[in-house]
Amino acid sequence: KVKDRITSKPGTSLHGSLPCTVWSTWQFMSIAKHGMPYNLKLEKRRAKSKKMLKSFIECAELALSLGGEVSFEWPRFCTGWLLEELIRFIHRNNLYAADVDGCACGMENADGEPLLKQWKFISSSPRVAASLATLRCSHPTGFKHGIIQGSTTKGTESYPLSLCRTLL
Repeated sequence: KVKDRITSKPGTSLHGSLPCTVWSTWQFMSIAKHGMPYNLKLEKRRAKSKKMLKSFIECAELALSLGGEVSFEWPRFCTGWLLEELIRFIHRNNLYAADVDGCACGMENADGEPLLKQWKFISSSPRVAASLATLRCSHPTGFKHGIIQGSTTKGTESYPLSLCRTLL
């Protein structure tokens, strides 16, 4: 359905943000703690993630071929960025990268402490990448951001309004 929509509306822009839990660096600790049974389950979950990524790339390639723009986001240190198919997609399309920090977008925890949620965006648009790249932490060296853990983590899955406006 997505491909049909893109085809019927040439120039469509597409943004992707897939679940990243299976590519979190915390998975290394979980593997160490729970061993091979956990790793086998994780590999099945990662295979599903790779399938979703493949579908996004197919749609993104179609959008680009019809004059649209594409962007994609995952946490900055997500190991999914090392996937060969994603690397090839980025290079094949000469995509631009931008790092974004949540605190620069007003992201805070329940106590009002700024959160240093660290995202990486790729985009076919140099304008989008340049705009996003302005959203970097400006706190002084040594500043203590709020900790992203537990119930705070769920709230960092959504983009703050200022990030949405910048992306658009």
